[in-house]
Amino acid sequence: MEYPAPQQINQLPARGGRDIIALKSMPNKILIVDPDASTTAWLTTRLARAGYTTETVTSAAESLAAIVRAMPDVIILERDLPDQNGLALIPQMRAIIPDVGIFVLSARGGTEEILAGLSAGANDYIVKQPGADVELVTKLRNYAAQPKTKPAPAPVTTGAGKIFAFISAKGGSGTTSICINTASALAKLEPHAEIVVVDMVFPIGSIAASVGFETRETIAKMTRTEKRLIDRAVVEKYISGSKRWGFHVMIGASNPHEAASLEVSQIVPLFETLQHAYDYVFVDFGRALSRISIPIIEVADNVVIILTPDSNTVRMTRLILEYFGTLGVSSERLILLNNRTVGRVWVSKEESEKQLGLPLAATIPFEQEYFTLAMNSGVPFINKFPDLAASLMFNDVARLLKERSTR
Repeated sequence: MEYPAPQQINQLPARGGRDIIALKSMPNKILIVDPDASTTAWLTTRLARAGYTTETVTSAAESLAAIVRAMPDVIILERDLPDQNGLALIPQMRAIIPDVGIFVLSARGGTEEILAGLSAGANDYIVKQPGADVELVTKLRNYAAQPKTKPAPAPVTTGAGKIFAFISAKGGSGTTSICINTASALAKLEPHAEIVVVDMVFPIGSIAASVGFETRETIAKMTRTEKRLIDRAVVEKYISGSKRWGFHVMIGASNPHEAASLEVSQIVPLFETLQHAYDYVFVDFGRALSRISIPIIEVADNVVIILTPDSNTVRMTRLILEYFGTLGVSSERLILLNNRTVGRVWVSKEESEKQLGLPLAATIPFEQEYFTLAMNSGVPFINKFPDLAASLMFNDVARLLKERSTR
């Protein structure tokens, strides 16, 4: 995907021709720290329509003085400032106002950049791209709805079910395919188990298309429309079954506009309910390491990290592992899978393990033609091609997760 240049972002239209209405509780004083004039003009106009009062500065030095003077509720921060790295400013900003909301808005959208922003202490990281306006206003609304006495969402309460989170450091690593095929393999190993696969890739994931069904009942819709406690009766209205695959499915959003309406405060209660209602909860996060995914990853029984054997992906995976360490996610809960190995690889299994400091639990061979045939048929790979090496590996990973779940 090509992102617009910062000077073009003010040309992006609002989705649906209307603004998201600001809540009465939303912070109304925002400091914008960005050296690009067109970006600050766009933000000022866009946020004014949503009911905010804004002030803009263009440098790190100006920002600190403005914080002391204006005491903003929220700071929107560009990381590339003329006099200092914007991320290095975050501790100084919090020293002045400890509970100020800080949202990094930058054209840099790689995993390494996002991790750096979150590690520096930003509340969230938004990439300058089409739809960034809707995403920003929605996240400001969600931020306002969170209790300010707690710096982070409450942890998921441990239930009977096991949570397996699937994530990768780089897009296109095959995370969704491995997630759903492993879940299907586990369903065959435990035919009486209740399994649900949750698509948490936003703004839109690919699980629905991969398993061959359509639904309008999504997590985003649930968090927007359900006002009562999220219990099993509520959840079951938004879950579909897939007889071919052997598990239930819960979709995040049916389109990017719907994804923007997601109420983040409902995610933890949702997973508490799922964990009590199902034996196994598979969660596809794609490459979405964010304030939405982190509370779930922190309590997942196992985190399955997908990587491909190229040096860039290995390097970014190492960054994720280091970040997980700061969150207290122990290495015993991590499972590394090497995907799409074909012929002569760029980075060998031994070199990957040396750089990552962890063993690779399995290697999924590259069988793209067969994966495409299975996907076009809407059936599990292990059903259509049970004797191929990839099917044997999916069964091995499913057995590994089953074994881990009994510890």
